[in-house]
Amino acid sequence: MRKLLLVAFLISTGSVAMADNPLLTAPAADSAKWEQKLKEFERPELPKEEGYPKPFHLPNSYEYSMDDVCSACHTFAAHKKDKKFAPFYNAHGTFLSCNTCHFVKDGLTYSWGEIKDGKVVLESKGDFYGLRYVRLGNKVLLSGGESKAKIMPVQGKTPVEIPLKGNENLLNDPSAVAKMHNALTEPLKCEDCHKVGGRLDFRALGFSEERVKDLEHNEVLEGLKKYETIHFPKFIW
Repeated sequence: MRKLLLVAFLISTGSVAMADNPLLTAPAADSAKWEQKLKEFERPELPKEEGYPKPFHLPNSYEYSMDDVCSACHTFAAHKKDKKFAPFYNAHGTFLSCNTCHFVKDGLTYSWGEIKDGKVVLESKGDFYGLRYVRLGNKVLLSGGESKAKIMPVQGKTPVEIPLKGNENLLNDPSAVAKMHNALTEPLKCEDCHKVGGRLDFRALGFSEERVKDLEHNEVLEGLKKYETIHFPKFIW
């Protein structure tokens, strides 16, 4: 009877389903290394609001939600090493799950998804970030700027994402931390997606033809690849 109650409890809390998450099925052979890293880990301090560059065309009102286990430690500004590309990588984190670029395997599909009350909800329709251009008078904006949905990989029917709420204990478990990191692969590069026939099927994700054209032939990416140093005019800050 006790065993039945335990199984029922695990199912009701979602523990059984979480154990099957692709991020927790990798081996944990190096748990001792991660145990030491957890002891030494100091979470980066987030800069104050006035420390962020302010876009010249709109106020910087975006809320950087940290509701997945990755951002709990790495924050939303996880990329720091590559001074040229890091700001663009971090900006992508507002509409791409970390695992979209860092969990790359054959057979994955991609979907918009949102973490709601500790659960990942896949969404096929909605006004998600950047699906189309919106023209307001003489301004051109991207649609869905306030959307919290992100593009994330799906393996079978399981979103490759772990919500922070309800899974905080994973971050103090060296074995779980080892599994999550060992599940990751070599990350995608910009040109893996920003090209015709790239990793992401922009049309299947709902992007308009105008947006698809710009995403597949991205001028910002071409500039980053062409020039060693990128200079931003001071007047835009």
